[in-house]
Amino acid sequence: MVFVYNVLCKGGAGEKVTQKHYLAVNKRLKQGIYGRKEIRLPAEEADDEVLKKAYFAQVHEINKKKHWLICETKADAVGIAIERQKEMYIPHIKNKFIYELDCADEKLAYKILFRFMEENLDFGDKLELYTCLDGEEEQPRNEAWDTKILLEEGRFISGEAELSFKQDNHIESLSQKFRWHDRQYVVIRR
Repeated sequence: MVFVYNVLCKGGAGEKVTQKHYLAVNKRLKQGIYGRKEIRLPAEEADDEVLKKAYFAQVHEINKKKHWLICETKADAVGIAIERQKEMYIPHIKNKFIYELDCADEKLAYKILFRFMEENLDFGDKLELYTCLDGEEEQPRNEAWDTKILLEEGRFISGEAELSFKQDNHIESLSQKFRWHDRQYVVIRR
């Protein structure tokens, strides 16, 4: 399952093109949705008052029964989704396991992304991120946006800029510094 967090950009002749994000590591990761806080209620238990207070509410059918998926606040509705792409090839990526990553271009989503990395990277691991427009995965990357994040050293290097971040609050700090850019390649080392 993939979130609908893809950014739609205008392409040539008025067509819409989707921005894609990829995450690559040298080990298998659990696929799914992370960070989103949702409540599932059987349709008969979700009254009008509950639905009026919800930030987000959507009906789903599970085992032929209707359920409401409810997020009480905007922060509860934000999350990331990770789905393995077994036949994907991206020349800029060296790691073996490539996943499509749905991650909105906003601070709350970046916090979830960096928390996910913190929980899934062991010492010495390298994680790669790549973003581009759909179908442009093999286009040359924009080296001006190349980014290195060295978690253990507390360094964030993007282009010619190098910033440090505090180890005790690195998730918050990184979520403020990081932004997606077209054909951006990112390496994160623990």
